[in-house]
Amino acid sequence: MIVKRHHDHAAAIIALSFAVIACSGGEADPPGSSGGTSNSGGSGAGGGGVGANTPQAECTPADAGSFTFERIAVWRDDASSAYSMVHDDMCGPALSGIHENAVPALAARGLGAGVAPIVDECEKAGLWSEVADAESKGNEIVNHSYTHPEIAPDNVATEVVGAKAGFEEHTANPVTFYVFPYDYWTPETLAAVGNAGHIGARAGNRDDNDGFDNPPINANDDSNDLEVEFDVWPRTYSKYALYLANDILPVHVWNAIERNGWALREFHSVIADGSNADSQGFGPITLSDYEAHLDFLVQAFKANKVWTAPPSAVIKYRRARQACGASVSGSTISYDTSQADCTTFATPISVIVTSGQDVASVMATQAGTPVFTRKIGPSTYSVTADPTGGEVTVQGCSNEGATVDTSIQLPAKPMPAESVCDIETVVGTGSPGTMDDLERPFEEFQILPNPSQGDGRTGSWSWYPQNATVEMITEDSNQLLRYTTAQSLNAWTGVTLAFLGGNGAGTCYDATAYQGIRFRIKGSVQSADTLSGKVIMSLITAETQSKTYGGDLDGQAGHFHKIIDVSASWQTVQVSWAELSTPTWGSTTSLTSAAVTKLQAIDWGITDQASSFEIFLDDIELY
Repeated sequence: MIVKRHHDHAAAIIALSFAVIACSGGEADPPGSSGGTSNSGGSGAGGGGVGANTPQAECTPADAGSFTFERIAVWRDDASSAYSMVHDDMCGPALSGIHENAVPALAARGLGAGVAPIVDECEKAGLWSEVADAESKGNEIVNHSYTHPEIAPDNVATEVVGAKAGFEEHTANPVTFYVFPYDYWTPETLAAVGNAGHIGARAGNRDDNDGFDNPPINANDDSNDLEVEFDVWPRTYSKYALYLANDILPVHVWNAIERNGWALREFHSVIADGSNADSQGFGPITLSDYEAHLDFLVQAFKANKVWTAPPSAVIKYRRARQACGASVSGSTISYDTSQADCTTFATPISVIVTSGQDVASVMATQAGTPVFTRKIGPSTYSVTADPTGGEVTVQGCSNEGATVDTSIQLPAKPMPAESVCDIETVVGTGSPGTMDDLERPFEEFQILPNPSQGDGRTGSWSWYPQNATVEMITEDSNQLLRYTTAQSLNAWTGVTLAFLGGNGAGTCYDATAYQGIRFRIKGSVQSADTLSGKVIMSLITAETQSKTYGGDLDGQAGHFHKIIDVSASWQTVQVSWAELSTPTWGSTTSLTSAAVTKLQAIDWGITDQASSFEIFLDDIELY
């Protein structure tokens, strides 16, 4: 299977207390004018629900009086928000649920999403017909690389440029949105994606986001086309870790509604209820949960709260909306297309007009072809057309057309739990204690669930920042972890082993059946401060972990920890829960004992003053 990890990890430390921020997301690891092909945008461009993009074809004339220009809508039909979904890893092994379940479920509701195949996987499995079928049903084909490595300057020619060309041999529309494998990117690779002809990319840095004060919602302007913020399914990789699993889907949309913004959701496969999720790629969602989410989106469209569309369609809309002008004279809408972006990002935009007399609907035509209209209030109508297609003529109608359903009562915005431990806690029994002996194939270093863990634990490895090197190596026929850098990183750095999931965020492990942790360590740390030759082992608990990174704590603060001297010789370190030093900064300094019922991860950290370090770890276990 394709194993994906998310890389929005950061750390902070003051004095001797290491504050690990091992956050979000992971993979075992869309259509617009690039998904819809009609002038009205196609099912992909409009989204929303069945019939959402069908122009009014018949009109029983009615006197609407004169029409007045009000504004160009921030989002299509003056909806409160925009929302996109992307399904990563299409064509990958065990990801057949994207085509078998997600694509039909979307089509049945007139919704369009992004599907993100991997060129090499589609080639090897002979699945280009499935890609073409998904696109024909109004979904955007998103570039997710040629072979799914971390993107670096030395592989851009193949994994970005070559992959785009490879997709476009099989797609009806240009491929204009990029999804970085493992959600790992740098300024250099971001620039390469834009230079290759992509208008947008899922590459937002989620480190400063949380599900409360600063959720990962994009603004309605064009400030971040190549760094689109997003949230990740499943819950333990989400920025909404304090919410029940199904609640993170609508709460993400609600946050976009409240901010007049754009929310992007990362999914992978969609699987049949009751099937084995472990064998169907990273973080699949069940079909019933997925369909319930789509039904919510359809209702939200009918209430004009959400415009659901693939990412390129949203990017084009907000770029064209800001660049194009419009005016109304009599019954004619005229457009100003003089700004370059209006034609570069040519796409249907919604002009809001009012009529002198209220009528049931309006019909609009552009070059003799009907375009989509919708009555959004008394004497108020949305007319959606591509400004580059010329003037639009509007007339009043006495017959009903597309409207906003004001009777719809959407479910209330979900509320968070008091603690992530209330949502998911696994209680250990005391045996076995192995966390990771690293005796497995190198390619399964970060596999989920981690096969080395026992007693209900499933957690895997993560690290920060990404320019540190973390790998499995062999030494005298024994496999171990090597964590190193040959140069100063100018940042606190750490390698983290979670008790549960990809990094433990949003989960709790009750280890009261154990006395502490034991591991083998050797290595060297060169630094200019008092932490030279030392590693800081920190115990990450929901009590000391920030809400931003899947804990319960408001703000950020220190963790319980122990300073460990390291040398070139192996030593076995055994640390009881009771002998951990208390936090030394932030609101956790008043704590006197570690919350052993709320464990999330173990972290081995290095000072930000280190000029170089090389640390080896092996045989991590609870005792």
